[in-house]
Amino acid sequence: MQRRKFLGLSSFAATASLLPGLFSEVWAQVALRSSTHSAQSSGVRIPRWQPHDFSFPSRAVPNNPFTVPLAAVATGPNGQRFTVPGFYDGLGGWTVRFAPNTIGNWSLVTQSTLPDLNQQQASFLCVPSEREGAHGGLRIDTQHPSQFVYEDGTRYFPMGYECDWLWALDSSDPQLKTVNLFLDKLSGYGFNFIILNTYAHDTSWRKGRTGDDDFGPPPLYAWEGTNEQPDHSRFNLAYWQHYDRVIEALFRRGIVAHILLRVYNKQVNWPVNGSAEDDLYYRWVIARYAAYPNVTWDLAKEAHYEKDLDYKTGRLRYFRANDPYHRLLTVHDDRANYDRGVYSNLVDYRSDQQHTDWRKTMLAHLQQHLWPVINTEFGYECGPNGLSDKTYNVAQLPEEVCRRAWEVYMAGGFGAYYYTYTAWDIIRPNDRPPGYEYFKNLYDFFTSTGYWKMKPLEGVASDGYCLADAGREYVVFLNSAAPFTLTLGELPAPLTGEWYQPFRGAWLAAGKIGNGRLDLTPPAEWGGGPVVLHLKRTSA
Repeated sequence: MQRRKFLGLSSFAATASLLPGLFSEVWAQVALRSSTHSAQSSGVRIPRWQPHDFSFPSRAVPNNPFTVPLAAVATGPNGQRFTVPGFYDGLGGWTVRFAPNTIGNWSLVTQSTLPDLNQQQASFLCVPSEREGAHGGLRIDTQHPSQFVYEDGTRYFPMGYECDWLWALDSSDPQLKTVNLFLDKLSGYGFNFIILNTYAHDTSWRKGRTGDDDFGPPPLYAWEGTNEQPDHSRFNLAYWQHYDRVIEALFRRGIVAHILLRVYNKQVNWPVNGSAEDDLYYRWVIARYAAYPNVTWDLAKEAHYEKDLDYKTGRLRYFRANDPYHRLLTVHDDRANYDRGVYSNLVDYRSDQQHTDWRKTMLAHLQQHLWPVINTEFGYECGPNGLSDKTYNVAQLPEEVCRRAWEVYMAGGFGAYYYTYTAWDIIRPNDRPPGYEYFKNLYDFFTSTGYWKMKPLEGVASDGYCLADAGREYVVFLNSAAPFTLTLGELPAPLTGEWYQPFRGAWLAAGKIGNGRLDLTPPAEWGGGPVVLHLKRTSA
């Protein structure tokens, strides 16, 4: 099957099957978002890296407006050119959503087989963004390839949160009162990327609607029809309008949306692989969400369920060819193909799930290929009543989930947090489990260090794990606060030491530590739980 491209490298004829979508609603409460403008508007000012919707009405009444091809060539300073897909907006209108990446004057010209959508023009000025946290899209740090940076060079320390059904909340409330409060809470605890599905139907372990907090099956369906009898050639505009609002809410807070494009174990009736409807779906997602700089793509949750490797690699190549912004791309949990190197030149980073040998596995992944690695699933915090309080058949205490996270981060990787009452189709957004505070401590600790320059270092501590920028900064994590030996050499000057208790977030001075072998004992008043020793240079 021919794969048609959105990029300027291909002719417009190659975009004849571009997927359209919708975005007819502008929300008055979204002050940080530019309003929608018609093709005839002029003098539009769009902040850098901010999605903006250009509206193009048509008098035509096609049989299926979702299959009408529409693209726009956006030309900016220094000859930059983006070929951006458009999408059907409902009520006889189409939209092109675009986010300029360079300050200066831009023009936009549409291309379509529908005459009154063709050769429509708009011009606009990209201005500096005044939004706090506007840094552009995520990139891989070329100087430190296992790390992320934003487009403007700002560092990004990922701390994830899985909420697969986030979009199921507030489906009848355009104000997103529950979603906004929930995201504000998560952001306050340092969670800065959320893993969510484009659509998920139900879980096999909690089938059907078992209560008001059970969103499987969800209130809205992504296509016309039903999951049992879907019409994959037409999209449910109400569903995707609501999904837009959720992605917008994440964008306003600077939270990355780690979008799982498919999920194989949540009872979804997906379009047939390689069909016209399959292409339509992926074009739709690109058209609607590629403009958001806070988006990263994940081919599928637990992608190993898909046995057709050609299909998976073909879809990855499709995104590489058709996403004009080149948002980061990954595949979740397809270990055999990762280990064989199948994805080494197709994706930007590795995402996996590993429930044992957290540090050992992370070290192996990073040794195999030097890129960012995220263990997105290593534990599930139980509910407030203990280990028997769970929605899935596995749960751990909050201290154990956090301890595993430290092992992942101490190996140079990144992680994502699960709470049994928000990870899947049971969602209790008002809960405040202990793990939130524990992960906030982890985030605050690492972002106070030069973590991006550190690498795992063996032979330094007689117990625990060491992460270091050798000679300048060291972090030693002990699973149990017991006496140990530290051996350092070639330090240009003694380092200042501090003890850190990762559950309490408490600090105690550890004095100056220089070259040689030193016997150390963690603070007795913290008991026998995990403890961290942080050594760093301090200015005179």
